[in-house]
Order: sequence, then structure tokens, then C-alpha cells
Amino acid sequence: MADVSSALERLCEQFRISEFNALYKAITHFVLKKTDLFVNLPTGFGKSLIYQALPLLSDVLCNTSGHIVVVISPLVNLMKDQVEKLNNLGVSATTLSDMDDEKATGVEKGAFSVVYGSPEAWLKIERWRKVLSSDVYSNKLCAMAVDEAHVIKQW
Repeated sequence: MADVSSALERLCEQFRISEFNALYKAITHFVLKKTDLFVNLPTGFGKSLIYQALPLLSDVLCNTSGHIVVVISPLVNLMKDQVEKLNNLGVSATTLSDMDDEKATGVEKGAFSVVYGSPEAWLKIERWRKVLSSDVYSNKLCAMAVDEAHVIKQW
């Protein structure tokens, strides 16, 4: 298993940042220990980077590829912006909205590192509920993140 410091260096290169701050590092350690975590930080702090970096971090530390983070977000436009940004950085990401058959099959096969979907998509569409319990996701899922939870009216 690779050490966390060298993995974080690789992440900095991938995400084009100079370093992860101490808070990011602390949060990452909790996630790697598979501790449930609630992070409440101000707007513009860059909270998304925490979960967006986890698949690559897991890939490097476990010396295997294909780890996945599922992101539950109620804001479709934000999801699309995040996906575009990640794809531009070379991170495979998609959203369940506006999904064509090829991408849907890719989601099912674990072809994307970060998969965004609304609470309704993950809970009400049987196809996506099944994906979460599939063998692929049972083996490759490294985290589930709820983004923008403050705008979700009902759980």
C-alpha cells in the first residue's frame, strides 16, 4: 500500500493545486478509516474536492483502479458544472440526469470515478437503486457524499 503523503502529492498534480490544507488531510484520514463523517464548511471552501479526490486516492493507496464515489446532490446545474470540471481535469465523472444508454451502461459497469445523482434518481429509479447494491459497487465504492444537503427538504 502506498503512503498517504505520496498519494496526496499525486492528487495535487491531478487537481492542479499546490497542496491539500491540514483540514483536508484530517478529513481524508477519517474517510480512509471508513468513519462516517459530516463536514460543514463555508461556501467557497472547496468541500467538493474532498470527495472528488477519494477515488484516485483509494486507487493509489490500494494499488488498484476503479474506485467510485457516489454523490447525492439536489442541484442538477451544480452537478453538471462539477462533472465538466472533473472531466477537464481527467477525472471520469457523470451525472444521472440526461443519461444516454451508453453512459448508463458505463455507470452500471463502474466506468466513472464520480457519479452524481439527485436523491430522487438514486431512490426512486429502480435501475440506480440496483446499481448501488450491485457487485461492482459493493467492491469499488469508496464513499457516498451528500452535497448541498441544506437544500434537501425531505429525507
